[in-house]
Amino acid sequence: MKKNQNRVTIKDIALKCNVTANTVSRALRDDRKISEATIQKIKKTAQEMGYVRNNMASAMRSGSSHLISIIVDDLPNPHYSTLIDKIDSLLKKNGYDIMILCSHGKIEESLKMANLSISNLVNGIIYFPDSNDRNVSERIKKNHIPLVLVDRAVSGIETDVVRVDDYQGGVLAAECMYMAGHRKFLYICGPEGNGAQPLRQQGFLDTLSEYGIGPSEIRIIRGDQIYPMRDSAELFKLLQPIRYTGIFSFNDQIAYYVMNALLAYGYRVPDDISMIGFDHIRCGMPYLRPLSSVGCENAGELAERIVELLLRRIDNPEYEFVSEILPVMLYEAESTVKKI
Repeated sequence: MKKNQNRVTIKDIALKCNVTANTVSRALRDDRKISEATIQKIKKTAQEMGYVRNNMASAMRSGSSHLISIIVDDLPNPHYSTLIDKIDSLLKKNGYDIMILCSHGKIEESLKMANLSISNLVNGIIYFPDSNDRNVSERIKKNHIPLVLVDRAVSGIETDVVRVDDYQGGVLAAECMYMAGHRKFLYICGPEGNGAQPLRQQGFLDTLSEYGIGPSEIRIIRGDQIYPMRDSAELFKLLQPIRYTGIFSFNDQIAYYVMNALLAYGYRVPDDISMIGFDHIRCGMPYLRPLSSVGCENAGELAERIVELLLRRIDNPEYEFVSEILPVMLYEAESTVKKI
């Protein structure tokens, strides 16, 4: 005889307790019109049978799942994982749980994750978008789900956005390097579809140009060249020839890979080469090697504003949309040193 492989339902508990399914439903909600003895008997039976409430059905009845979907493109990046942890804590204080979905930087996967979020009746979506994936944001908005874009905007999409001042971050990195006496530079790009990438790069290049540093003194490594690499030997080859003394990396994640490759092959940071990253992930991970990095001026503000805007949108969909750019600062550490 084939065993029943279906999940435990209210009907199964009702059959076991010899009551109606409606009585079980009311008992699990602590309806005091039912005797305490019956409530305890039903709850005990439900626990023994391994019953788990069907949130989807409950959400359909109540109109609220109390669930927020977070769609991210690069979950292993400590900047994202740390930020999501803070978002989760803030949302839990407001009665919401989160569902984390990773697209691995693929636009087609982002659309699948959006569809999955919508089908699970989430109350809101926090999305780390690719600048070219307008279809994903449009799909979410057509289903009237509150949406907050994080770290970058999407052209043509009117919604709440929270990001840091990426251009100014590039300016701060260039100023620090130039004032320390560096005159030959390497800039390591971020992913091509990341809207923050051109802003950080332009801020860096514009500022160096103002100081009289021409393009011949600035080497640029594209993101598609460096992001697939994790092996120090291969990465070190890509960094050749090393004629620069200052490196600005699109983010800390890549900066640490580069730093490890340089150290493995005898280059000293910062004595031989100074480095600056972006995101200030060491703020939440102090065991990492010291790395100068651009980050949000007020720690925790990015997560706070994301949650504030999302909850406001859930409470009142008619609010005017906000595009907020948070100020940044340079957190200097031992990875930068003066050359003069």
